[in-house]
Amino acid sequence: MDHLGLYADFLKRHLKTRRKLRVVFDCSNGTTGIILSKLLKAKSSKLKAWLINDKPDGRFPAHGPNPMTKGAMKQLEREVNRRGADLGVIFDADGDRVFFVDNRGRQVDPNEVGYILMQETKPPYVVGVTSSWRLKRPTTNNRQPTTFISKVGHYYFKKLMKEKKANLGVEHSGHYYFLFKFGKEIAYFDSGILGAIKVMNFVSELDTDLASWLDALSKYYRSGEINFETEDKAAALKAIEKKYARRAEKISKLDGLTIEFADYWFNVRPSNTENFLRLNMEAISRKVLKEKLKEIKRLLVVSR
Repeated sequence: MDHLGLYADFLKRHLKTRRKLRVVFDCSNGTTGIILSKLLKAKSSKLKAWLINDKPDGRFPAHGPNPMTKGAMKQLEREVNRRGADLGVIFDADGDRVFFVDNRGRQVDPNEVGYILMQETKPPYVVGVTSSWRLKRPTTNNRQPTTFISKVGHYYFKKLMKEKKANLGVEHSGHYYFLFKFGKEIAYFDSGILGAIKVMNFVSELDTDLASWLDALSKYYRSGEINFETEDKAAALKAIEKKYARRAEKISKLDGLTIEFADYWFNVRPSNTENFLRLNMEAISRKVLKEKLKEIKRLLVVSR
């Protein structure tokens, strides 16, 4: 049985671009090149595609297998600009994660990718404790919750998606989980290629380019994930809670400690395998982010 062909045919059913798109795909010398070559073999007149690093090679000669590694997306950024593409797409080696570059060669934050996928998918949704306010805040629709918060990790995401009958899960690591139905059975899988197809469909529906659409969004400023070596993680979390709890608008202990204020929020969660606390912070202005990040860093450094 031609399993690759069956999977490519399944993906084709989801590809519904409304206008011609020029897209560069970086397969990171992993597995997605095999699928994409079949998916794009009978090219639609609405899609002009270029594949780079599409031959599987465990030595990963172009760049490392993880697109989140510094410098891994540089080649894709150059190709998008050189070819005047509408979109750049890069997968990790096994294809379960996907990242994007806009038409100006700028990396698209996974939170914004999640927001795009929400426009292409009916609620409910599951997002992570470290997800942006942009994803967390649209929480009700006709007084019913539409967005649910999960601990970090695919096990927790899939479990909550099943419980809430969610159609989409968005994790800041580039994992996007989708609902699949097989007769009466349902399952949840992360698929980099399906995520890319849905983003392509969205971009094709815009009356502007992706970069302009992104620039028009309300701004959030993020720290990214910062690790702090900490011998006593529990004591450090307790000290942080003591300092911030009284003034906080909202506190959650779902996964570490999440504390929200009117103009910023942060999550500090312990690593399960190392003496690290992982900090993520987001603010409504660059100034607030800089000030509050400096403040909490001092506290975390002291707690080493």
